[in-house]
Amino acid sequence: MLNEIAFWLFFVPVAFIDALAGMVGVAHAQGVELDATALQSMSSAEIVASIPLFIVLIYFLFWGQACVLVVAKRMVSSPAGRNRTSFKAVRKEAKKYITTLFLTELLRSIITVLLTLLLIVPGIIYSVRTLFYDIIMIEDGKIAYGRESLNRSKDIVTGNTWNVLWRVATMAICIFIPTGLLNASVMGGLTAADSRLETFAIILNDFVGAFTGVFFIVCTVALYAELKKTNAGKYARASV
Repeated sequence: MLNEIAFWLFFVPVAFIDALAGMVGVAHAQGVELDATALQSMSSAEIVASIPLFIVLIYFLFWGQACVLVVAKRMVSSPAGRNRTSFKAVRKEAKKYITTLFLTELLRSIITVLLTLLLIVPGIIYSVRTLFYDIIMIEDGKIAYGRESLNRSKDIVTGNTWNVLWRVATMAICIFIPTGLLNASVMGGLTAADSRLETFAIILNDFVGAFTGVFFIVCTVALYAELKKTNAGKYARASV
């Protein structure tokens, strides 16, 4: 299931746009004799055409994120039943969260940037404490706009902020640095052999990046489940 999500909702949209950009680059390279006015007109048309493509890409990426979270939630809560659904059913269930995830992430990003402009540390703290808003939203199974999910994430992380930051940073280093080195090697090797293979190398990197991103999201869900279990244990001991 996660492989299908990574391929169809992360890799295919990004690879399509990168392949299209590669073809446009080739067209420009072959059209060096065009005058400046024609080139400016072509560039404007490309900018206009890129806007709907960007919107579609964002839609698919948030759809993919929601799908991964739906599957990962089931894996954490009931590992034995994680294969009892179809890719179509997961897509349908996740689709209702796309707009909410986008708007909440937009709000979170704006607040993080504003806090970072004031003082860097508050921005980092807010970003870490609201990290699990998307998992919480899908775990509840309801549309919860904006601050509700963000505040619940803050409540869970508060008291463990630096531990969560350390764990997330460690996961990112262990996951993204090796894949980044692999992608750099692929890009360097293919373009050294033939510069025309640059677009193909980018698409290969997109493939690796799609599966890497899905794996990171699943690891984040596992961290959330562990943190939630730890908090539940603390509350149980406090009540006794």
